[in-house]
Amino acid sequence: MTIQVKNLEKTFDETEALKGISFEVEEGEIFGLLGPNGAGKTTTVKILSTMLLPDGGSAYVGGKNVVKSPKRVRDVVDIITARDKFYRRLDGYQNIRFFSRLYNVGDWKRKMKEYADHLGLDEEDFEKRLADFSTGMRQKLNLIRNLVRETPILFLDEPTLGLDPVSSRKFRNLLKKVMEQEEKTVIFTSHNMFEVEELCERIAILNEGEITMTGDPKELKTDIFPKRMIEFSYKDGGLLELENEFVDKVERKDDGKIRVYIEAGDHVHDVIQEILDKGRVNNISVKEPTLEEAFIKHTGEEEKSAGEVTSWR
Repeated sequence: MTIQVKNLEKTFDETEALKGISFEVEEGEIFGLLGPNGAGKTTTVKILSTMLLPDGGSAYVGGKNVVKSPKRVRDVVDIITARDKFYRRLDGYQNIRFFSRLYNVGDWKRKMKEYADHLGLDEEDFEKRLADFSTGMRQKLNLIRNLVRETPILFLDEPTLGLDPVSSRKFRNLLKKVMEQEEKTVIFTSHNMFEVEELCERIAILNEGEITMTGDPKELKTDIFPKRMIEFSYKDGGLLELENEFVDKVERKDDGKIRVYIEAGDHVHDVIQEILDKGRVNNISVKEPTLEEAFIKHTGEEEKSAGEVTSWR
């Protein structure tokens, strides 16, 4: 295991930020930490990157204890947060040069240009002072600064915060390419469920300082919402009576659409065939809950947002 966390605890004043969490991350894996604000995600990342000392438990990163061997851990990790750590009076090029020399990075100019091309930054952008950079441009430069260093372990704490959708997509594509070429181990925290579902191989849901579920995105959705929904309408508006044993519920909406809830698995095709046999169908589709819906239901955030409900029961 590249990262091992066991019974990790952290308390701030009287608030238990981490209540003995445990998880493991394999080498070359992108592991997601999801949770509402205050769940303990950033606290976990800060401990693993040696920015914060735990109050209990243990954590090993790259085989090194984060408390006993912090310098050796820092040699193999880097962290990207929503806040950059640049010198505002220097231009982009000078900042990258400074940090590259600080970490003895070789061939940094070529790497900088390659990553900049992927993120849409050109030579003129690097000649601007950081004080003149937009939030999105600073975050792009922040990504480049960390990727140029080429550490085997990377912590991404809300890395696309401040980026527009196009830039966020470019970042995801760049991260995928970097993972293919270098096989980094990544811990990824984000409120953007789409990018978490797209990038992460496994996810841990962190809520009120405790890990409540772990699995790949599909497993989590299936565990939280064990049913799938088929939505359609009949051209003649006919009634529907299904005899399939895997059908849990059938309901007709006010707009005439019919929703059939069935158990997850290989039963979808059988139910669809029976629906088609009973009449002429309009716009049939199979819908799965999104990771966002699963997350909201599992963490209980839905109950805190009056009037915000999903289609899933």
